[in-house]
Amino acid sequence: MNYKYLLKNLILRPMNCWGEFSSDIKKDFFLRKNNSKSNLVWICGLPKSGTTLIEQILDNLLYIRIDRSFLRKFPKKDNISPTNINDYIYSFPKKKFSYVKTHLKYDQNILKKFINERFKVIVVLRDIRDVMISRYFHVMSDNKNWQHDVIKTLSFEEGFIKSLHTITEKYNKKRSEATGFQKNPLVSYYYWIKNWKQIKESENLKKVWYEDYVKNPHKFIKEILDFTEFNHFDEKEIEKKLNFIRQRDKKIPLIKQLNRPGQNVSTFRSGKAGEWKSLFNERIEKEFNNLLPDKIEDILN
Repeated sequence: MNYKYLLKNLILRPMNCWGEFSSDIKKDFFLRKNNSKSNLVWICGLPKSGTTLIEQILDNLLYIRIDRSFLRKFPKKDNISPTNINDYIYSFPKKKFSYVKTHLKYDQNILKKFINERFKVIVVLRDIRDVMISRYFHVMSDNKNWQHDVIKTLSFEEGFIKSLHTITEKYNKKRSEATGFQKNPLVSYYYWIKNWKQIKESENLKKVWYEDYVKNPHKFIKEILDFTEFNHFDEKEIEKKLNFIRQRDKKIPLIKQLNRPGQNVSTFRSGKAGEWKSLFNERIEKEFNNLLPDKIEDILN
């Protein structure tokens, strides 16, 4: 259980904390009547890839965030590894709707355990160029980020290029080992996408691309509803609620979104697809492609 998160929420926003607790109680004990057998959902996605979008869709169903609820217990996510994955899997209550979002890299043995335990696995993918653009603005806004100090005073061109590969003394080795990311963000993200992208979809594994949501939100949400067996929910109503959240978050600086207590903490910035086209110049594109370990076409939708 994330005690630090829960305590912060309780102290700083007690009414918000009570609202979340009431919502979770309602989901667990009063809205159990439905035909879905997809009780357990594990979201895998890179930071800035659209995983928050999937969280928000599931929040509109009967799922509870297992790492952010008084009704659930879940080990610290930063410590996940192939050797302790069972501790995380077995923390899920089998007969209640729960989900978690992580940045786990692909591991055949871990995925096999998910499938054996009847998890629904949703892998979120996005154009790596937009991921890295969004990541850059996140680093600029977050003064606790390990790259923040070296890029905060630079121009966009210089700062963005440095954010792709520069190592600093604040680099957290322990956390990188837990998430599977190497010191070089661009290379790590490239292989993360490539390895998950090659996995075939199945009844229990679905790959979704953020760009598909931007093109057709209703169709995208409907596919999530079908996959989780909540197709009696209305995708149009869910999109209305998501749009309300986006409009609200646009008015809040990213750094304040990141530090908001409660389940409405967000990393939303613009939500655009193809933003890199207006921000990449000739030098950035050349540096970006030179830093990639292989062809970018191998990891695009």
